[in-house]
Amino acid sequence: MRPLKWVLLTACLLAALKALGGLGLVAVSRWLLNNFGDLTRRELLIVYLSAACFLLLLLVITYFRVYLPAYISGNVIKRMRRELYRHLQRLSADFYTRHQTGEVISRLTNDITVAQLLFSAVIINLIFDIITMTAATGYLILTFPLLVYLPVLAACVVYGGLIRSFLPQMRTRSRQVQEEMGKITSDVSEKIVGMKVLQSFTHEEIAGSVVEERLESHFFETLRMARVQSLFAAVGQQLPEATRLLVVGLGIYLISRAQMTIGDITGLLLVLGHVFFPLRRSASMATEIGASIGSMDRVMEFFDTQPSVRDSGSITILESVTGQVAYQNVSFSYERKRFGRVLQDISFIVEPGSQVAFVGPSGAGKSTIMDLLSRFYDPTEGQVLIDGVDIRDVSLDSLRRNIGIVMQETILFSGTVADNVLLGKPGASDEEVLEALESAFALEFVQKMNNGINAMIAEGGRTLSGGQRQRIALARVFLKNPRIIVLDEATSALDTESEQYVQQALNRLKTGRTTLIIAHHFATLRDVDYIYVIEKGRIVEKGTITELMQNEGLFQKYYESQKVPLFTEPVRRIGRV
Repeated sequence: MRPLKWVLLTACLLAALKALGGLGLVAVSRWLLNNFGDLTRRELLIVYLSAACFLLLLLVITYFRVYLPAYISGNVIKRMRRELYRHLQRLSADFYTRHQTGEVISRLTNDITVAQLLFSAVIINLIFDIITMTAATGYLILTFPLLVYLPVLAACVVYGGLIRSFLPQMRTRSRQVQEEMGKITSDVSEKIVGMKVLQSFTHEEIAGSVVEERLESHFFETLRMARVQSLFAAVGQQLPEATRLLVVGLGIYLISRAQMTIGDITGLLLVLGHVFFPLRRSASMATEIGASIGSMDRVMEFFDTQPSVRDSGSITILESVTGQVAYQNVSFSYERKRFGRVLQDISFIVEPGSQVAFVGPSGAGKSTIMDLLSRFYDPTEGQVLIDGVDIRDVSLDSLRRNIGIVMQETILFSGTVADNVLLGKPGASDEEVLEALESAFALEFVQKMNNGINAMIAEGGRTLSGGQRQRIALARVFLKNPRIIVLDEATSALDTESEQYVQQALNRLKTGRTTLIIAHHFATLRDVDYIYVIEKGRIVEKGTITELMQNEGLFQKYYESQKVPLFTEPVRRIGRV
């Protein structure tokens, strides 16, 4: 809120003026009731005209007193969401393995929405109510007998005790409600993404029952919070009424003893309104504060989470990279993993411009090796070097700028074709985008789309075939033009024709670049220079295709299980080269 301090001070000043103005009208009303018999018509007219002008001024003050808190809260929440999203972008891959997508979205949206109350009505109303109660109580003490205002002070003390007692409970209950909402968001988002799978297995009823259980749990937690709110509201609403009756009774007693007048008792009732209205509102505000703080706790947990992978104090910028990659005695284990290390004592060197492949069963650690190269994780032991420089001493930005990753599962974002390609090089010209699409054998089908490179792509690229999505993903790597390429079996899920197009694009992409390939299918091994066989996180075999086939080891067993010819002619070329 610091950038809005002057707006906040203005809102507080207006709240003070509104509180004092209302109390001033009470004082005028009391004075009129006690002195109207001594005033002429002209004097009464002046008093009422002055009061009317003052009410018009209060109207303007009230407008801005209500508007400015809304402006402050909207601004603060906008900045909070922006900063939280930026913070989430800086967090490392291990954070996203611990938290479901729906949970993260829930904190970014639902929790911050609940927290918005803290920055809108609560803060300004709290200031307004404190000023009102302080001024009204001061007025009572200065102008009324001690016997009248003592019950009011006692009620204020009781209210303070109630708030102190109920606020922690509301904070806890609100947190539990928001946690259940986060689980609902996670379940629903997961099932919407996989709706086609659920429908294909006629699993809708079972999936729906899981969501219903979440809804029931959220409903139960909401009721628990409502019980706390209701108890506080019941006590908080009746305490002012009981105090008012006691004060009126004491006022009647003082009138009978000629120590107060009818005008005094009327003024007293009006002042009590200025004392008890903030007390009543504090009942609802206390629940809002508790709910807001509970949600803010969850938001701040994410803000307090620091990336496990970050730039070191003195960083090196990778420039003019030749592309040598070296792993020296690298071991790795995921955080909280109970079953030992994923990688154990991995060492190898990939010379600039060469192609190496990593072969092994699923779960052997091949993808983890590639994740370490881009510093999605840092090794538990050992070093990963590019051109002889430990990548932990390299800025993340320059490191990842020099590495291009082609994933097996293509990820496209909603937007235009150009928007997706420009991920490789933001700010590139249309000519560069077209050139990248042509290099990826994607230009032909993109030009047939309505609006060409400005054609809209649905979320996840659902309106495109698998081969088309993969070629657009390749185009952004061409535009990025990195020195090091990581290929995670980019053709394994494609039909024959699409695979041939993509393979041609990959051949172009690999030319002159250091290439590391995760090989699930042995047909991709024809052109590689060297192969590493990974099993249970270790390199168990290494060599060229010929050497490994002669060893009669694990590689030969994997090859025989697939029966893929490794020494045939390359796939036929399609399109212009």
